[in-house]
Amino acid sequence: MSNETIFKKSTKIVATIGPVSDSEEQLEALIRAGMNVARFNTKHNLPEWHQERIRRVKIVAKRMNVAIATLLDLQGPEIRLNLPYGPEFDIEVNETMTFASQTTDHDDKKLAIIPANVIAALSVGDSVMIDDGIGEFHITEKRDDVVIATALSSFKVKDRKTLNTPGVDLADLPSLIDKDYAQLDGATNDVLDYVALSFARNAKDIEILREELKKRNLTAKIIAKIENQASIDNLDSIIAVSDAVMVARGDLAVEVPFQELTHWQKVIIQKSREMNKPVITATQMLKSMVDNPRPTRAEVSDVAHAVYDGTDAVMLSEETTIGKYPVKAVETQALICQFNEQFAKAPKLDPDNNDVEALITETAISLLENVGRDGTTKINKIVCLTETGRTAQLISRFRPHVPIYAITGNEDTYHNLSLSFGVNPVMIDMKQVDIEHNSYLIQSLKSSNVVESKERILIVFGSTWGTPGQTNHLTIVDVE
Repeated sequence: MSNETIFKKSTKIVATIGPVSDSEEQLEALIRAGMNVARFNTKHNLPEWHQERIRRVKIVAKRMNVAIATLLDLQGPEIRLNLPYGPEFDIEVNETMTFASQTTDHDDKKLAIIPANVIAALSVGDSVMIDDGIGEFHITEKRDDVVIATALSSFKVKDRKTLNTPGVDLADLPSLIDKDYAQLDGATNDVLDYVALSFARNAKDIEILREELKKRNLTAKIIAKIENQASIDNLDSIIAVSDAVMVARGDLAVEVPFQELTHWQKVIIQKSREMNKPVITATQMLKSMVDNPRPTRAEVSDVAHAVYDGTDAVMLSEETTIGKYPVKAVETQALICQFNEQFAKAPKLDPDNNDVEALITETAISLLENVGRDGTTKINKIVCLTETGRTAQLISRFRPHVPIYAITGNEDTYHNLSLSFGVNPVMIDMKQVDIEHNSYLIQSLKSSNVVESKERILIVFGSTWGTPGQTNHLTIVDVE
């Protein structure tokens, strides 16, 4: 079964796996619907649960002969409420509640326990938001390990919901928590492709995670989640040291003024493309489909505009973990992407004159746009030979309107490229390929259903196969 028979779009879909989607039957249905990356949210369930289902994804993908990447999304320095006196309580506008680091000596039954270093960072006048901004407080009093906060509206306070502190520097929080280390301890290279770091604040946070991966001999790529003001302030340096990026709009829309969210989404996507890093747009893209079989008009527009912005991938969370229509949600997202890709023109990229490989891929895009203008046959596909995946990503960042087939003999590269726009990874034993005489390659591509007779393809490759960074050749081949 070829990738093309399953995937009819170029924008990749990241689907979060949960109770309604973790069976082999459901995983196969999600893949057929358009899932390219299976995400596992470690805020829920034990490491054993995630590792078992990550392996299940790989089993299903191998059986279907498709490249599906797996993504372990770490919790990071996320703050969650601990309500010691019950699972929830109501609070009215102008009513106060207490935030403390421990339960002793506090008579207020409307009490939430949060880390002591968060209490230390807060001051009178600061804002605190809970549950993705549903509840907002203004801090009116502080003493020792306690802050008193006044509610700005009426809402329900629930146990284990998130807490955000917009504009407050929480640099003292560790970038990884004990729960994250436990998740990494159970991970193995044969099934794990990506690890996402929540609340990345600076390049050092990414480097700390990379060191932890090295300690465990893990080769997974790192995705930086941009979801607070610190990550916006240090955006360039974070993208530079990461392997991919996520526009994590849930917390980002709370940590920065919500009216700025769309602007930052566009900025993050464009900077990621410029720096050749795949980028995911995430959070509430089709949230109404948790309960309904059809999306809202605003949700359709949201997914489409992410495509027009030039994102590599769009993501589903609750829609595919606890929703009533997980497969339909993926199908819906795939249909929106597929239709709008044909009209999308990603913003231009400035040429990188200091990078030969980048210049070669820019030339390939120029050929793609110009060949066939005189009435001759246009180029149908781009085929690139790649060891690390960089060549395919360099082509992908231009968001071409023809499919990119990334030919590799490296299994890690094969799965990692599942995240890149328009890239169809194909495993071929490259030791057999004589690049100077490409008849074997063309025959292998035909056997793998990558190319067909009478197609015109553009091949991008390096004269020295297997040496990263040596892409220096272009050739146009008319397949006989």
